[in-house]
Amino acid sequence: MPSDILQIEKESYQHLVENVRDFAIFMTDVSGYIISWNKGAEFVKGYTAAEIIGKHISVFYTPEQIAEGVPQMDLQITLEKGQFEDEAWRIRKNGTRFWAHVVFTLLKDSLGNTVGVGKVTRDITRRKKVEDENRRLNDKLKDQLQKSRSEILDYKHALDESSIVAITDQKGIIHHVNDNFCAISKYSREELIGQDHRIINSKYHPKEFIHDLWTTIAKGKIWRGELKNKAKDGTFYWVDTTIVPFLNEKGKPYQYLAIRSDITKRKLAEEQIHEINEDLERKIRERTLELTKSLEREMSLNEMKSRFVSMASHEFRTPLTAILSSISLIERYKMPDQEEKRHKHVERIKSSIRNLTDILDDFLSLDKLEQGKIETQCLHFDLQEFIEDTINQMEGMLKKKNQEILLIYNGPREIKQDKKILRNVLLNLLSNAVKYSPEGKIIQVQVNGDNENVFIAIKDEGIGIPFEAQQHLFSKFFRAGNAVNIQGTGLGLNIVQKYVELLDGNISFSSEENQGSVFTVGFPKEGKG
Repeated sequence: MPSDILQIEKESYQHLVENVRDFAIFMTDVSGYIISWNKGAEFVKGYTAAEIIGKHISVFYTPEQIAEGVPQMDLQITLEKGQFEDEAWRIRKNGTRFWAHVVFTLLKDSLGNTVGVGKVTRDITRRKKVEDENRRLNDKLKDQLQKSRSEILDYKHALDESSIVAITDQKGIIHHVNDNFCAISKYSREELIGQDHRIINSKYHPKEFIHDLWTTIAKGKIWRGELKNKAKDGTFYWVDTTIVPFLNEKGKPYQYLAIRSDITKRKLAEEQIHEINEDLERKIRERTLELTKSLEREMSLNEMKSRFVSMASHEFRTPLTAILSSISLIERYKMPDQEEKRHKHVERIKSSIRNLTDILDDFLSLDKLEQGKIETQCLHFDLQEFIEDTINQMEGMLKKKNQEILLIYNGPREIKQDKKILRNVLLNLLSNAVKYSPEGKIIQVQVNGDNENVFIAIKDEGIGIPFEAQQHLFSKFFRAGNAVNIQGTGLGLNIVQKYVELLDGNISFSSEENQGSVFTVGFPKEGKG
């Protein structure tokens, strides 16, 4: 290359170095004393060439660096390695510090001899501040991320320890379950992943309930409720459930987080409380019914007492008055020719005593029946002979009224029943037929039956039973309005009904006022007693 061209290039390079402002470019000798200075050096460091040439580079270093021998070490490294680069604090002429990027370069002549050191310094304080700020922000962000990650892990740990957790995609396919989910469902994680929640469906909830759940979360809303699920071993468990949808940028769910807590014990306790309440309500109803019946019995008893007092005051007073009257009259009839009159009053006394005995017998029978003291004793006997004998017992009552009992027998002969109870039934019904029928009338007894049952109907042509009184006919102390002037306790038919029940039978009647009545007793041919 021609020397004039080299000279031009050298001058151009020299001009570039002298006038660049952002870089301090200068030279030192091998000992570090400054031998050249450009405009950039003056701009960066604040010294003019006249002020700085001949001074040592240590004027740019901080006191701490000088004390540590940093300037000498930088030169030594440059001399040994040919180049040295560093970033460190430097000092300007006015004493202010700036962060510098420094490059030391070893300079040699054409013969390879070291002639000095070239140094380029750039003020990177602003960049350094930006880098430091970025580093600080990065460090802060890292700390925050670490803290957030730690908090998330803590939350996850707390959630896993306290709750039953599952994550599904938008179609309900399970992607994650925690240990608690596996423990309560008794499925392994491998058995659950890839399945949907139908694997634990108990089929307890109606379809409308499940549809409402899916409709809610599909709209991106949180669903809360209680679910009954079925474990792998077939046992059932209850969970209080919250399902949270995770939404994408379009606001559509892309997965669901289900957080549950086991409430099986609480639900079992609620069921027990419900059962206890139902049992208590049942007992209260039963007790209320019992008290109501007791009250009704007490009211009925009070009514019976009133009826008994009314009846007794009449039924006992009449025969007792007759007895007293006859006794007084007998005392007057002392003469032999008055024997007939004395006999008449003696018979009157006997009749009154029989009436009192009948009344007492009714009370005693009723008391025994209500206390369950009468037991049946079934024996084999001829029913036709039995009824004929019972009719003969009524002969005394029949003669007084010139009445007749007609037996029509089409039933079985031999039966097995309690004779005493059956006789009481027939005597009572025949006595009523005689008592409530006019003189000279026929009372008909008709017996029918089959292989299993016997039916005895007693028909009279008496006063009959008024329609309005028929529903009360078997009540205690009840007497129809057309019978109040006829002697009776109002207990006979009630006793008959109870006797018939002891025979495992039933009694029915039909009647029309002033036309007569028919009472029909039906009972098994073979009694159980």
